[in-house]
Amino acid sequence: MCCSAAIGSAGCQVAKQHVQDGRKENLEGFVKTFDKELPEDAHPGIYALDCEMSYTTYGLELTRVTVVDTDMQVVYDTFVKPDNEIVDYNTRFSGVTEADLADTSISLRDVQAVLLSMFSADTILIGHSLESDLLALKVIHSTVVDTAVLFPHRLGLPYKRSLRNLMADYLRQIIQDNVDGHSSSEDASACMHLVIWKIREDAKTKR
Repeated sequence: MCCSAAIGSAGCQVAKQHVQDGRKENLEGFVKTFDKELPEDAHPGIYALDCEMSYTTYGLELTRVTVVDTDMQVVYDTFVKPDNEIVDYNTRFSGVTEADLADTSISLRDVQAVLLSMFSADTILIGHSLESDLLALKVIHSTVVDTAVLFPHRLGLPYKRSLRNLMADYLRQIIQDNVDGHSSSEDASACMHLVIWKIREDAKTKR
């Protein structure tokens, strides 16, 4: 799939071992956002979220999470030490390196505690293929806006347009252009940009 070479030709990527996803095989440790009483003039919040994952002996595990607000300001960003030994940092896609995690002691449980304090069940969470991020975070949350659904592929599901493609097509911006891998803050901000753009465009047609 990655290089479109003929079947049977030499592989384009070399790794020390095979890796697997594994995230759906262990459904323990999930937490759920809950209802919170807010002052009358308060809003439960709107945030965009993106996660990066690396391969461990267990499968894909969270190694970075970034949350941005509607002003595209980063309100939470941390590297995360996975529970299991890392076998592939997946840097080509995740942007996470061995050095990034060398001094990190933040665990998935620590991240969940922060997010549950930041979010309520009514907080609007924005992301691209958000189910993948929530699965890595082991967070159950229902109030979501997914840019992969908001801007559907012309062939319909399971096909999805990439975030990079959406940003180029609708906002004429190039993202994920770094050879060192993705940036979770860039991707989260891109999702927020796209949703704000879509709201403004829809508002024009309704006038």
